[in-house]
Amino acid sequence: MDEPMAKNMSFQREYAEPYDWVAQQFKDWAFTLTTAILYYNDYDSIDEDARGLYRKAMAAFGGIAPSYHIELLNKPTIYWDFHSLLLGIQMMFSFMLVDNDQPLRLCKHCQKVFLGSRSNAAFCSPRCKNQYNVYKSRGKNRADGGDEE
Repeated sequence: MDEPMAKNMSFQREYAEPYDWVAQQFKDWAFTLTTAILYYNDYDSIDEDARGLYRKAMAAFGGIAPSYHIELLNKPTIYWDFHSLLLGIQMMFSFMLVDNDQPLRLCKHCQKVFLGSRSNAAFCSPRCKNQYNVYKSRGKNRADGGDEE
């Protein structure tokens, strides 16, 4: 009984959440990811009121926080106590969102979420980067009066 609830539930074979609840959690995480990406991509083109709205949306996401304690082992070690599996996943998602080395990104071409191999990665694959550049080039040709292929 001293173990966190998420750990206890992980050993229950019959434990499951309703599909609608799980789907809503993924929609909430997608909203958070999209909000963060749009905020920084459009930062220069939006006014301060819009920036404030983005900030309020992000603040509403992080309502509950896990507790922790310090164990004195070979060195002081932090042990997180997640009261639910959802909270554990939400915290991992948050860490991935703010990671400087390998951040979560939204591909400029296909709009899929990917884990960036570099901090400035903009595409999920070389194929998407190539397709994006081809479409961009074709758009410039059309705007310049060039022939369509």
